[in-house]
Amino acid sequence: MKNVLITGGVGFIGTNLAEFLLKHCYNVYSLDNYSFGSKQNELKKVSYYNLDIEEIDQIKQQIDIGFHLAAMARVQPSFENPSEYFRVNTYGTTKVMEWAKKNNVKVVYAGSSSKHFDPSDSPYAMYKFLGEEVCKLYKKTYDVS
Repeated sequence: MKNVLITGGVGFIGTNLAEFLLKHCYNVYSLDNYSFGSKQNELKKVSYYNLDIEEIDQIKQQIDIGFHLAAMARVQPSFENPSEYFRVNTYGTTKVMEWAKKNNVKVVYAGSSSKHFDPSDSPYAMYKFLGEEVCKLYKKTYDVS
């Protein structure tokens, strides 16, 4: 049975992904700081880590694939706190990719359609765009799948 980590695992998409993976016989682990997701979304057979994305190194479980869904969402609030959006959406993605490199974990990154227009339209779009670029960098330079 494969072990899967979902960052943002108690959010809407993370919870639905966890439910799907459990039905297909995966061991599911979730990393979430519960800033957007809810404890009410927790599923019985998932192991939960209440951690910030920067604390991903605390995950010591052998993981085969990571689904990186954790992010500060929505365009409008990103104008009010751009540094936090950068910390989570860009630097957080770098932390995930560095962890994946060290632990030989494949990563699926949840991008945003916002980056397909003009990433400089908002901090959210720019930092999600940069997150995708970080993933490309780790694929090309460090061979992270």
